[in-house]
Amino acid sequence: MILQGLRIQLWDILQSVLEVKIPFLGIPLEGVNNPILVVNALVEVKEKQLVKVDIFKQFAEEFNEAVGFNCAKPSEYWDQSIPFSSYYVYLTNQIAQKSIEKCNLPISEKEKFEIITLIDEALFPNNYLIKALRTAQQYNSQILYREGEEPIEVSVKPLKIKVLTSYPFYSKPRYIDNSLIHLLGVIPLKYIKDNLIDVVQLENGLWSAIYSFPYPQVKNWKWIWDLNLVTLIEFSSLENA
Repeated sequence: MILQGLRIQLWDILQSVLEVKIPFLGIPLEGVNNPILVVNALVEVKEKQLVKVDIFKQFAEEFNEAVGFNCAKPSEYWDQSIPFSSYYVYLTNQIAQKSIEKCNLPISEKEKFEIITLIDEALFPNNYLIKALRTAQQYNSQILYREGEEPIEVSVKPLKIKVLTSYPFYSKPRYIDNSLIHLLGVIPLKYIKDNLIDVVQLENGLWSAIYSFPYPQVKNWKWIWDLNLVTLIEFSSLENA
């Protein structure tokens, strides 16, 4: 009984930590093709914060139509303790993989991602954030992604994150010019090369300057693009990763 209890506790601990891909660096600007740095992140889910959404049902329906079998079982909820875009990419891959296994579908890993990518495009037309996260998932790697170019696999420390809050994001810049556009493109490159926390704070400042979001006063807080949201996370490096 004691051993069984320990196993249950260990299972609960494992279930409370989820590894996802997050767009750690990269600010969207309409008509500008700047890079996004996608990194691995562990999210500690102490209390699930569930919100009912339709997107996973839509994904399951699209997947079933694509494969010709009613195998995909949708989820109804987004766990708000995880950035929405990261959770979407994580959970939809789970839905697809479980449906393939459930019905023993003759679909390879490459074919699975081809189907998923087509559904992503249908649900989020021309959205390169989802493309970046999905590409990192398919490569099983951290990447620097720029739309229309081959992704670059990068070596940076994975992170541990906690979602603090989110705000609606309408992508209407307060101010922008060519020098800011260039700076936005350089920041992910500088972080990859030097792993400097200063460039993270610089991007926080640009979120404030361009889109008027509050500047985080805590050093390890970071705004990230999260589809139609901007999400504030607390982050730390996984030194032993």
